[in-house]
Amino acid sequence: MKKITLAVIFIFSLNTIYSQATGASALIVLDEIDASIKEHLQSIDNLATNAIGNGGNMLLSISARLRKDINETIGNTDIALRENQLNIYNQLLGLVNDFNVAIETNLDRVDLTATRISQAASDLVFKKREPTIFKYKTQKFIQGFDNEYTLAVKGNSFDRSYDVYIVLNDNKIKPIQSNYSELIFKIDAASLKPNVKNENYVSGKIIFKWKDGWIFKSDRTSVENFFIPIIPLKLGTAQVYFEQELPKKKLSEPLSYGCSCSTGKSSITGSKRKSSTAFNVLPTGGRKIDINSIKVTDWRQRYGGSYGFEHKTEQQIKGSISCNSDGKSYGGGGFSTLTFTYNEFEIIYEVTQDSTTIKDLTTANPVLFDLPDPVDGKNPNIKYVEVKTYDNKTFTLVPNSVNELFSLKLNPATHDVLVEWKN
Repeated sequence: MKKITLAVIFIFSLNTIYSQATGASALIVLDEIDASIKEHLQSIDNLATNAIGNGGNMLLSISARLRKDINETIGNTDIALRENQLNIYNQLLGLVNDFNVAIETNLDRVDLTATRISQAASDLVFKKREPTIFKYKTQKFIQGFDNEYTLAVKGNSFDRSYDVYIVLNDNKIKPIQSNYSELIFKIDAASLKPNVKNENYVSGKIIFKWKDGWIFKSDRTSVENFFIPIIPLKLGTAQVYFEQELPKKKLSEPLSYGCSCSTGKSSITGSKRKSSTAFNVLPTGGRKIDINSIKVTDWRQRYGGSYGFEHKTEQQIKGSISCNSDGKSYGGGGFSTLTFTYNEFEIIYEVTQDSTTIKDLTTANPVLFDLPDPVDGKNPNIKYVEVKTYDNKTFTLVPNSVNELFSLKLNPATHDVLVEWKN
């Protein structure tokens, strides 16, 4: 919609160069301008500065005054705009273009553009004796968090009004301060409900009732339409993506160890000969032994024998085997053999990618993420934070990089990550 609007405005602005804009074509463009300004308030990045409301309100005000003047003179016809109308029309197109460019390319310039719009509004031809607004001073309002809102408007001839008030969602609100050039209104949060669900602004009207004429005065009413930007309390969600070097056991290929035991023949009396063989296995190459991998793969004995493991630790496998001769006169010699396998291992550190749970992100309070504790002195390393906003946009926050809307703060002592909306 935004790109279509800008294209339409551009096409019609060309018409003003090569031919006279008509009442009908100008009214179409004014409608497109109004729609584009309101659409700006629907996006998260355009809530970052209240200059959107200040400048946008003045553009809508200029558009409304020009629309009223066209309707009261040439109307929705093919008649060319009058000279003063064309001048205002062309100035409005330029201001809208500057406003859109500032929003699309550099939000920091929106405040400056809003000031230029207000200055231009005070210089336009709409200088009558009626109360006239030249500048809106809007503040930020977070729905569901702030209790009230202050709206200030600047202009002239406000003191000519015998009655002035705001109409907002059928509520009539009188100013708490009023003089020739400024009106200040305090608005209760209950009145700030969007006209349409999921809209991020509320539309209202400022009504001026004043008298015109020198001798025979007649009642007049001036109406200024405006909107108040509304920031939703819940902006969206945030999730931290990080990496950390974690220890991993790297096993060697299975290693095999074997030992044997033997005896001579028994004596004439049949007394058995006995023998034993000790084994002591140490890891190699600075590695350790995986004690859970120790497995006897072969055990053989003749005339009796046994084996046993005295120690199974990461630093040592220790034990012995025994054997006996045959318990007969001059019985045969005995023997036994043992074979077992085991794995050695070393600890290596691999970078592991991980993420935190998803948390809600609000406009009012920062969100805190606790990262895992260091492992063997190795801290988690933040890669980025992904923020998904209510308007289906995704922002990637990177440490040591500036983002216009969100701040990312790291606490190296506690390994906490703090994400918050800047404005």
